[in-house]
Amino acid sequence: MATGLSGKTKNDFGHGDGRYITYMNVFSNPISDINEIEKIEIDSSQNEVIAGDVLFTVSSETAPEVGMSSVWTGNQKNVYLNSFCFGYRPKIKLDNCFLANLLRTQSFRKQMTLLAQGISRYNISKNKVMNLTISLPKYDEQVVIGVYFKNLDSLINQHNEQITKLGNLKKAFLAKMFI
Repeated sequence: MATGLSGKTKNDFGHGDGRYITYMNVFSNPISDINEIEKIEIDSSQNEVIAGDVLFTVSSETAPEVGMSSVWTGNQKNVYLNSFCFGYRPKIKLDNCFLANLLRTQSFRKQMTLLAQGISRYNISKNKVMNLTISLPKYDEQVVIGVYFKNLDSLINQHNEQITKLGNLKKAFLAKMFI
């Protein structure tokens, strides 16, 4: 288990050869977007993120949004986690696509929500998250399930792109109709 960046000031961000994974990248993406990482100075005292690490947000404004997870699949060096998240490095071989989807299921999210503490800002304890248990199928089954959901996500993205194109086409036709 690793914590995010520590001992940094605003002057450390926005430049350098290192990169860090933002809170919103973890919050928004079941699999962290490798293209949505920000610049920071390289710092060997920080914990580097490696492929397969599971990242969790530590706090949120609402209990259902606390402890959102993301799996890092990149293999770049000098990539760190932001200070508002923590990471977990699994000790067993897991399929990243399967794991990313499992950690976003309604049943797992319910467990995370129950761990949320706070009134105006909700926080989650790293130790309590590490005590959660999840059932896992054999690795071969994880791969099959992971591929299925990856293909389904791809199909959804294709349809969303088509919807956007058709919406733009409709706007263009409407604009030409009412000149």
